[in-house]
Amino acid sequence: MSGTRRGAVRKIRPWAAAVLAAPVLAGCLFALPVQSKAAGNAPQSVVERIRDGEAAYEAGRYEEAVSAYRQALSSGWHSSALYYNLGCACFKAGSLGWAVAYLEEARRLAPRDASIRHNLRVASSRVRDRLPEENTSRLLALLSQILDGYAPSDAIAALLVLVWVAAVALVMRWLGRGLLSTAGRWGLWLVAALLILCVAGILLKAYQVSSAPSGVIVAEEAQVHSGPREGETVQFVLHAGTLLHLGRDAGDWREVWLSDEMRGWVPSSAVAALSQPVWLP
Repeated sequence: MSGTRRGAVRKIRPWAAAVLAAPVLAGCLFALPVQSKAAGNAPQSVVERIRDGEAAYEAGRYEEAVSAYRQALSSGWHSSALYYNLGCACFKAGSLGWAVAYLEEARRLAPRDASIRHNLRVASSRVRDRLPEENTSRLLALLSQILDGYAPSDAIAALLVLVWVAAVALVMRWLGRGLLSTAGRWGLWLVAALLILCVAGILLKAYQVSSAPSGVIVAEEAQVHSGPREGETVQFVLHAGTLLHLGRDAGDWREVWLSDEMRGWVPSSAVAALSQPVWLP
């Protein structure tokens, strides 16, 4: 046949088989926690608290719903659905700061969920203070939108898949002639290009995560002092639901800032810290 290279296909050597199997095993190891977490439902006590919260919410007893959902959360069970329900209950109960905090937690776990994004926009529209907006080009704004559409764990999962595909393709190329056609070689180059784009996306996502707000004002009003003690000058006032950056702890005080010019200290009880992002899929 024209266009093919003749020759016997080489036997698969043990180390080559190991190279082929390693990405699969790695993928299984990374997938195990996800599968067990999704399939092995929440503990019965957590399920009961969630059901209590749902029943209270449907009956209009929003404070009771908040209490039930928080009990489920305090048990160590976390999910975007639980944060979403808790955020909605807080909003209905009139606790705007906590509503924004929990809905933001839900968005970071499930960034493409339309209901979460919608309700977060509704809650955020009630917030009086906002982070200063930076003047960015349309290209950077589009890039930021794309990055907002996936969680850090999504990027790592994509990278693992691409590494596995690249490893299989490279071993196939080594094993024998004719296994990779011209189209296959172009496909390998495509996978390499996608790997580079994926790594670049992970680096950009890491930068976005590091520069994202790390806390929310949950008190109805928080006076921002020049130092971590009562009696210090009140520089400005922030209101419930304001997303901001968190700094050092000093006893019962927490350093916060919106920008270099708007920085100070608030009581720790006035602010809630957002969870660190989950990188492993």
